[in-house]
Amino acid sequence: MKRFLLLAVAMAAPAAAFTPELQGVEETIERIGTKVLWSMGYPECRQGILGFYRPSIDTVIICQGNHRRNVAELLSTLKHEGWHAVQRKCNNNRAALRDDQIRPYLNRNDRVNLHRYHPKQQRAEAEARVVEQIPTTAWIRGVKTYCDL
Repeated sequence: MKRFLLLAVAMAAPAAAFTPELQGVEETIERIGTKVLWSMGYPECRQGILGFYRPSIDTVIICQGNHRRNVAELLSTLKHEGWHAVQRKCNNNRAALRDDQIRPYLNRNDRVNLHRYHPKQQRAEAEARVVEQIPTTAWIRGVKTYCDL
């Protein structure tokens, strides 16, 4: 029963009705074989956690309860976490962009927050923060090209 309850809470529909943009990004992530889980109560969705990519189960978890129905933020988080799956599955756990392609697009807050990550994860995290800013149609096209879809 406990497992069923957790599954029901974890698999809630997105806070706002799926927009075509959200659907397009989700479908693209799923085309590389990664699941997307929209959660209103996943145990690891503590306050302040917007989402994460769990490589061990190849799943992007979106902590939609922490987004306060902000569709733009949901979209940004989905692209960010989806890009981590792309890094893992299409580029051997590495960032695809060079530092000079990443640095100019990091805001001050991101630069500060990157220091919270392990040094080996900082470049991939920085890239995901930049890539989430790419317009959705270009993001989808980039994933399809980069992952040979």
